[in-house]
Amino acid sequence: MKFQSVRISGFKSFLEPTEIQMNMGLTGVVGPNGCGKSNIVEAIKWIMGENSARQMRGDGMDDVIFSGTNERPSRNFAEVSIKLDNSEKKAPAIFNHYDEIEITRKIEREKGSVYRVNGKQVRARDIQLIFADNGTGARSSGIVGQGRIAQIIDSNPEDRRVILEEAANIKGLHSRRHEAELKLKGASDNLDRLSDIEQTYKEQLIELEKQGRKAARYRSVGERIRKAEATLFFNLMNNAKKEANDLEIQLKKANENVSQGQIKVAEHIKSQLHLANKIPDLKKDEAEKAATLQTLNITKIKLDEEKSSAQNTLQNIKNQINLINNDIARESEIKEDAKKSLSTLLTEEKNLKEDSENFSTKITKATDLVKKLRSISDAADEKLSTITSEIYSIKSDKSDLEKRINNLKQKIEVTQNQLANFNIEDDKNRFKLDKEKIINLKKRIQENNQLNDGYKVELEKLEKLETRLIEEKNTAVFEFNKVNLEFDSLSTLLGRDTLNSNTLEKTIGNINNLEEAIGSVLGETLLAPILSDDQSTENTTYWRDDFKTISPASLPESVIPIVTKITKSSILDTALKGVGIVNNKEIAFKLQKKLTFGQALTTPSGGLWRWDGFVQPQGVQNSYSERLQQIARLRLLQNKLPSLEENQSLSEKRLDECFNNIKKYKDDLSNLQVKLSSLISESNQLELQNTKVESKLLSSEALIKELKNTERMSLEELSELEKEFNNSLNLPSLLAEELKVRNNADQSRNELTDAMAAEQQIKSEESFQSRNLIQLGHQKENWKVREEEAKTRLISLEERLKTSQDEKNRLSTLPESFEKKEAELNIKIEEAISNRNIAADQLVKNETSLNDADKQVREAEKVVSTLREEMIKIEALLNLSKAKIQNIEERVFEKLKIKSTELNKFINTKEEDQPIKSIEILEKTLQRLLNERETLGAVNLRAEDEMNEMLNKIEVMSKERVDLEEAIAKLRSGIFELNKEGRQRLKESFEEVNENFKQLFQKLFGGGNAELRLVGNEDPLQAGLEVLASPPGKKMQLLSLLSGGEQALTAISLIFSVFLCNPAPICILDEVDAPLDDTNVGRFCDLLNQIVDETNTYFMVITHHRLTMAKMDRLFGVTMEQKGISKLVSVDLEQASRIRDIA
Repeated sequence: MKFQSVRISGFKSFLEPTEIQMNMGLTGVVGPNGCGKSNIVEAIKWIMGENSARQMRGDGMDDVIFSGTNERPSRNFAEVSIKLDNSEKKAPAIFNHYDEIEITRKIEREKGSVYRVNGKQVRARDIQLIFADNGTGARSSGIVGQGRIAQIIDSNPEDRRVILEEAANIKGLHSRRHEAELKLKGASDNLDRLSDIEQTYKEQLIELEKQGRKAARYRSVGERIRKAEATLFFNLMNNAKKEANDLEIQLKKANENVSQGQIKVAEHIKSQLHLANKIPDLKKDEAEKAATLQTLNITKIKLDEEKSSAQNTLQNIKNQINLINNDIARESEIKEDAKKSLSTLLTEEKNLKEDSENFSTKITKATDLVKKLRSISDAADEKLSTITSEIYSIKSDKSDLEKRINNLKQKIEVTQNQLANFNIEDDKNRFKLDKEKIINLKKRIQENNQLNDGYKVELEKLEKLETRLIEEKNTAVFEFNKVNLEFDSLSTLLGRDTLNSNTLEKTIGNINNLEEAIGSVLGETLLAPILSDDQSTENTTYWRDDFKTISPASLPESVIPIVTKITKSSILDTALKGVGIVNNKEIAFKLQKKLTFGQALTTPSGGLWRWDGFVQPQGVQNSYSERLQQIARLRLLQNKLPSLEENQSLSEKRLDECFNNIKKYKDDLSNLQVKLSSLISESNQLELQNTKVESKLLSSEALIKELKNTERMSLEELSELEKEFNNSLNLPSLLAEELKVRNNADQSRNELTDAMAAEQQIKSEESFQSRNLIQLGHQKENWKVREEEAKTRLISLEERLKTSQDEKNRLSTLPESFEKKEAELNIKIEEAISNRNIAADQLVKNETSLNDADKQVREAEKVVSTLREEMIKIEALLNLSKAKIQNIEERVFEKLKIKSTELNKFINTKEEDQPIKSIEILEKTLQRLLNERETLGAVNLRAEDEMNEMLNKIEVMSKERVDLEEAIAKLRSGIFELNKEGRQRLKESFEEVNENFKQLFQKLFGGGNAELRLVGNEDPLQAGLEVLASPPGKKMQLLSLLSGGEQALTAISLIFSVFLCNPAPICILDEVDAPLDDTNVGRFCDLLNQIVDETNTYFMVITHHRLTMAKMDRLFGVTMEQKGISKLVSVDLEQASRIRDIA
């Protein structure tokens, strides 16, 4: 995978977008300290996935964003992108369909980084894997930063092993192995936790079986409690109903008493209403007469106010008449002044207009004169400027015209010689031959690609077969583990030695699905051992192994002995003698009375009907029947396990054969790909060489064209220069003419200045007179306005004076009419006062009678209220009694889930039975039963359901355990393969690195010897890397014992020996040559040129050394024209050298 270019924007000191083309060969980066050279290296490391802020020389990753300067503000994001050529398809599978990959990393302040590949967002890990799989990355040995040499020298052997791992290109394997180990640890922990939980569930299953038996007793006590509660509620309900009937009779009597009292109250209210009806009319009459009196009083007050107001208004009008007379006199004076002023202004305006007519003629004449003189002056100045420029040009150019003419003649001669010496036919022939070789190589590559595709098709078929075989193996493992887990679970539940114990249940063979029947009959005796009398102990319950009994009486007709349905067993036959089996419980109920001593009946669904009247219904939980079913299942599972185990072994064997075939095809495919890579590399090398030849041809043709253009332009320039030289011979005549023209120009300018001054004086006088005319016009308009305003105000004042005099005459006649109206009002007021007093006395008398009637009504209502309170008390007691009945009904439904009307039916199973009447006895009975249930303690009523749930959980866990074991096996296999491949690669890489190291050491030192050794551990993956060196004339010793320069050269040898094993697409060297002298720098540069010739690696060398700069194919210069902002300039030294050689 080749690097094409990197683009930086807003990263550290690179504010503006900067693009670096990564062409093959050596690229040098130069510039003063602090200009930002290392920022280019850090940008490349950053785009490769570097996430350590310390590696970026910052406290946080946001420090890589341009932080601003005094002149430029900071940025909120930084972006670096890199383009990769993926035509060889070496990228990870998810990106391998692209011919060109563009990776972009963008960081926003306080928001973190975003990675994209060809515009699609990806994880940082995906980016790191792209570079790791191609032998490079942010921390790879191909990026040698400042201090890297010292780090290699000072590090211990274990840390140096990283260099060897990079040479083996197993960093990607390490990453994948670490990820697999984490998954393996998580899966192992999950399996341990699953085993613990499974064991806990099995223990809980045993406990749940005990809880199920306890729950059955709890239900029995509960039924008796329900019956006792029903009897108690029945008696409580009867007592409450009797009490309610008595209260209803008392309530009826109280209602009658209240009705009689209400009749008396109604009579008193009728009398009260009669009196109350008179009150409104009396109040209305009294109010009307009072209102009449009030109206008369208000009229008298208004009359007094009108009298006083008329007097005040008369005095105000007299004062207003005096003011109006004064205003009329003042406005008359203003009118006369305006007339006089207007006459004066008209005379003055006429004089000014006569003078302004003379100014127009003067201004026209002055303007025409100025135009004429300006035209003469401009012509003189232009002529003077032309002559002066020509004289200056001749004086300044004459001295070097001859020089330029001679130089141009020499240049034309050189160009013509270069054109004559050009010959590019050899390069054309070489280009044609290389083209034919490339075509032949591509044919061979195509043939190998077809063969490669055939291998891949076969490999794909094998991988599909492998997938199917893995599925078959997993299915077989799952089935085996499932059956084995169920077998273990049942063994644990029943007891590990159930099938090997000497109990009765072990002797039971094929019982034809009669587990329910036999479990109901034998119960817990199934668990008793079979012993001889001498084997038993005093406290042991057991079956006698030699016990024989007499044959019992015959069973009832149609009853089949149960022993005829099962496989013969002496002890079981004896235990089941006298037990018959019938089809259903109805037949068993019917035939139970016909049984003789010791006989019993059962059904295929269970249940027990004994000769002594004992009945165990079919639905009763019977753990012993379930145990027999579980034993039968355990035997079946025991028989299935061997075949399942054999099937699992066969699947594993077929899968191993498939693994071996896949490995063989992969090895063949790998060898073919190595051959194909070699052909592709040779083809690429030829294409690169052919491209260089083609580039040289194009450059030569362009140079020939450029030389011809240069020749033509030089001849044209020579002709122009010869003309200029001939013109320089006329200088004396030009100087004389220049003096004459200058005198004429000065005279013209003086005359123009005088004319312009006279014109300006006339214009100023005309402007002053115009302003005076405008001002007179404004004054004239103002006086006209004042005259008109005075006329208008005089008219208004005369109208107001007439109106005021009329009002004065009217008000003078008012006092006589006021005195007459006042006398008439006083008479009406006295009559109104008398009428109002009579109406008020009548109203007071009627209100007194009404108060007496109100008192009688209140007394009657008080009696009714007392009777009503008595009725309410009785009604409250009745409601309380009904609430009590309702409460009992709710308690009945809450406790028994039946209606109160069904209590009699619930407690009377027979009509002749009568419930107990005493509440106290019933409560004691109920309390005794409750205490009995309480003594049972905590009871799990869901024990049976929880048992089923627990079995389901155990089955699910079994499946999960199989899945986990499968996953663990795959992970362990994968880790083993990764370690195996890594170990193999590391061994091969060590041999190659050691050989390269020896050769490079001798080349850089000019002799001597050196070697690498793995120390500290036999496993190459855990061993350290020790460096031993022997410079010319010295003994072999450790790296740390060498001198400073020797250590640096040895470390460089080690770095490049690793690099040559797995050449990365890019190699960056940051001031690696700093500790070297000139001689060693020369050897170092020769080594770089050799590596460039042997590999397709792009080298970027950051240096301050002049010799290193001179050896580069191209140089990038980093400058800081603005403080804090880096800028990149480039020079292609190789191209410049070719042009120089051609020239």
